[in-house]
Amino acid sequence: MVNKSSDAKNSEETWKRIGEDEVKKGYSLSSGASSLPHPSKVMTGGEDAYFVACGNRWFGVADGVGQWALTGVNAGIYSRELMENCAKLVEQSEGLVKSPDEILKQSAIQTQSPGSSTVLVAFFDGLVLHAANIGDSGFWVLRNGVVFRKSTPMVYGFNFPLQIERGDDPSKIIQMYAIELEEGDVIVTATDGLFDNLYEREIINIVSRSLEDSLDPTGIADLLARRAREIGESLGVKTPFGDAAHTSGHHGLNRGKLDDVTVLVFIVHK
Repeated sequence: MVNKSSDAKNSEETWKRIGEDEVKKGYSLSSGASSLPHPSKVMTGGEDAYFVACGNRWFGVADGVGQWALTGVNAGIYSRELMENCAKLVEQSEGLVKSPDEILKQSAIQTQSPGSSTVLVAFFDGLVLHAANIGDSGFWVLRNGVVFRKSTPMVYGFNFPLQIERGDDPSKIIQMYAIELEEGDVIVTATDGLFDNLYEREIINIVSRSLEDSLDPTGIADLLARRAREIGESLGVKTPFGDAAHTSGHHGLNRGKLDDVTVLVFIVHK
């Protein structure tokens, strides 16, 4: 289900039955999410979408490409359908499919709305996080107050991420990750509305302080999203977006990037 955890009773019971032995051997994830649409796109729901399913073991984010609005297309419809299809596929597979790239490819085939999107789909098997990524949405794994691993943004150029649209075969551009996790690790998964506005050190500081204050994943996700929105609305501030613009020869963009912001936070538990 898009924009909320997919914990339908039947799907959850089936997942637990099939994955019981695996779950006992590994870790589990607690999760939280926060999604803030661009202020001008609140009425249409924005262009970001996400899903969390199967006891927090499957999750994903997608960011519809805003340039479609110039042709009268709301790319948020495409990104939401893409995430809805991912959630349905993992729930219907009854725990048998464990490759996020396969889920992403099947979802892309089924998604028929016009538009295009960046996308990340991930699966946690109890020990290893498996992720399939296209574009500049992504994830960071924080361990002991530092970034242990993170995805690499996939872009053609400044503010031009790799993306998929109806009819595409994403298998040619998917970047795969496999990361062994430990108890206490924090996974921050987000659209570029977070990463364009907050530097690594600020994200780490927000997460670290939140853990010290015993905030749950939802509270952490909300703090990150709101801080990214605050910076996104600011002028005359130094940001990763402004740095990338300067490096690409686009001078004068000393500001935040006002955008949809979607943040998922997961904490690894025994």
